[in-house]
Amino acid sequence: MPLRTLSRLGLACVAASAVAAPAPLASSWRVDTGARLATPRAAHQATRLDSDLVLLTGGCSGASCSPAERSAELIDGRNGRSMPVADMRVARVAHAAARLDDGRVLVAGGWTGAATTAAAEVFDPSSRRFTALADMGSARMDATLTPLAGGGVLIAGGAAATNRPLASAEVFEQERFVAVGAMREARAHHAAARLPDGRVLVMGGLVARNAATASAEIYDPRTRTFTATGAMQQRRCKHAAVALQDGRVMVIAGSPDCNEQRRIAQTEIFDPRTGEFTPGPALQNPRYKIVSAAAVTPQGEVVVAGDASDVEVWSPGAAAFVKARGPIGGALAFSTVTPLSGGALLVTGGYDADIRPTAQTWVVSRAAR
Repeated sequence: MPLRTLSRLGLACVAASAVAAPAPLASSWRVDTGARLATPRAAHQATRLDSDLVLLTGGCSGASCSPAERSAELIDGRNGRSMPVADMRVARVAHAAARLDDGRVLVAGGWTGAATTAAAEVFDPSSRRFTALADMGSARMDATLTPLAGGGVLIAGGAAATNRPLASAEVFEQERFVAVGAMREARAHHAAARLPDGRVLVMGGLVARNAATASAEIYDPRTRTFTATGAMQQRRCKHAAVALQDGRVMVIAGSPDCNEQRRIAQTEIFDPRTGEFTPGPALQNPRYKIVSAAAVTPQGEVVVAGDASDVEVWSPGAAAFVKARGPIGGALAFSTVTPLSGGALLVTGGYDADIRPTAQTWVVSRAAR
């Protein structure tokens, strides 16, 4: 797929200058270079299974973020070793994936290298193979896929084609996709997080070419409908969001107009008790294209990687993020961050400013005292 096409899809990354952030405080975290993947990947998905095995699916593997990959691999978080699995049934990049209650992994949508797809499949860890499912109701890429508390998975929004965001949503349940009420606003490159009461917060995203929204809405599984909630203070696209241990949601970085030249370093906190967003702790670096590059540790810290040459960590109650010791090796877009059982986190892949995906991994962990 040519670079011009990828740029329209939001998969191209251009280096951008930014205002220098305040000097970081001392950090109790460190970054170590890990093992290499079997295949370079960016805009892929990483899903943790049992025993610290992490399933990596699809993504792009070559120059200009092409081709889209059918390949998948398992990474053992204990030793970094890559283990082969059967290929997916469909090549896909910018897709979505989530672990199901029974331990399988649902993989849905994405860009095949030729078109947006409605195809979906499940990975069975026992056989290490993928099985095709009936298609989703809509072809979509850059959607969100959120496991629901009572079982099932919510698939919301995404793009039907270049710069054509969708408002439709569906739920995967009983091995099929069922349409639910549409969102109040069409959006792609947005973020979603499950709230403590089982509802799902959906926020921001691309609403038209080079235009992001600050709006947010909440899906209620009981009524299968979306309702509006308070808007974010900042329009955001290709940002990250994580559910905090106290029940709030942190929204992280992104761009107000889906433009590499206007990355932001601000975060916001959504409180489900008030339905409002308030300013959150500042990042040291502006970041963009980090949709799968933030995670929460068992102790409640928020770890953010991607689009900068370092990793940042926020501890509950702190006024700002701090940089972990050691570099990540470059400003990589569309990398992934996956928590491991011992409190460490696995960072995989991403592409550089020349749109070259990497096979490198890194491990983020607490520094020895």
